[in-house]
Amino acid sequence: MRNFRLLLGAAMLALPVSSIPAPVLAAKANETSAFASLSMRYVDGLARLNPSSATSLGDHRFDTQITDMSAAGRARREAFSKAMLADLQRIDRKALSREEQVDAALLDNVLRYDIWDTETLGGWAWDPQVYNDIAGSSLYSLAARDFAPWPQRLNAATARMAALPALLAQARANIVVARVPSIYATTVAKQNSGIVDIAESMLAPHKGELSAADAKRFDAALVKLKAAVAEHQVWLDKTLVPGAKGDFRLGAALYDKKLGFALQSDLTRAEIKRRAQAAIVDTRAQMYAIARQIFGAKKGALLLPDKPSEAQQQAAIQLALELTYAKRPARDGMIDASTKALAQATAFVRDKGLVGMPDSPVKIITMPKFQQGVAVAYCDSPRPAGKEPRHVLRRLADPRRLDRGAGDLVPQRI
Repeated sequence: MRNFRLLLGAAMLALPVSSIPAPVLAAKANETSAFASLSMRYVDGLARLNPSSATSLGDHRFDTQITDMSAAGRARREAFSKAMLADLQRIDRKALSREEQVDAALLDNVLRYDIWDTETLGGWAWDPQVYNDIAGSSLYSLAARDFAPWPQRLNAATARMAALPALLAQARANIVVARVPSIYATTVAKQNSGIVDIAESMLAPHKGELSAADAKRFDAALVKLKAAVAEHQVWLDKTLVPGAKGDFRLGAALYDKKLGFALQSDLTRAEIKRRAQAAIVDTRAQMYAIARQIFGAKKGALLLPDKPSEAQQQAAIQLALELTYAKRPARDGMIDASTKALAQATAFVRDKGLVGMPDSPVKIITMPKFQQGVAVAYCDSPRPAGKEPRHVLRRLADPRRLDRGAGDLVPQRI
């Protein structure tokens, strides 16, 4: 039966448009038009209700605004998601193209997640990183991307700096201190000053391009921002950090629900664990094989049998890794070494024709302070809606801060 359905589907795809009845074509056209309209309304509403994220996505219509995290702001976003979901459910997805069906499924998932996140997970009440991310990215996205002349970006930053004290006040009002996991509190307490760092190190140096009046407004907004960040730091250090008693684990029920949203799959934790354990075995076997290549030909080499014991495998892998560790760059040379390694890897991939490579430059930069402590490195891709130069930023944690123990890293919540 399954093969018959596949054959039938293939036959329908091969069927000439002229063979499809006119009413069917009209119905498909209507549903396609409805979904296209819905998609545009979603993208527009997403930007209007999340102006900080809109800038990061390359939509600069709301660069002077920041995301409203008050109860009213959260309610508006939830109402929007519910209205979009209701409209999506009225569309006959079977009448859409395959590509549109995939888009509809993705949209359905994100809308349901947004509603569940607001009503059930409620990170706004126990995750202070939510507010730190909004505050930092609101300024960073204006400073890091060359999407407009500096005066336009600086004036937008001035408006956002003036609005950020209210966001930090919303954080203090919304956060239930006892629910915050300790590691979240201590991480944000270290990141908080990074908000001012962006203004002083990335925006202020270009203030000379502003008119005298605009420069004066920029300075006034920066003074107020520094005072608000200092006030917030006191709350973080004196109230949040000592009072944070929450468990960073979501618990089985919430974790499973969030996992389903994240993966858009019905894979269970047990199945994921089984696959992960199998992957560990396979990866270690490959690591052992590489270790045999390194040490096997040397005089007086370790005994590296085809079928090693667990101890033999571990010893060989550890020795091979220690050779790799010995070649690590000095901390103050990490950015330079990473840049050279990127150039070498790019040249190799292009020379071998493994995959297509972007023509625009890729930059290695230090992780902004407001983001340090969550990940060692990640890729900051070009904005889907942006018109700025199509480059990618890879951010590495500040080498000066790499002496922090693993316990200082924020656990993944999914």
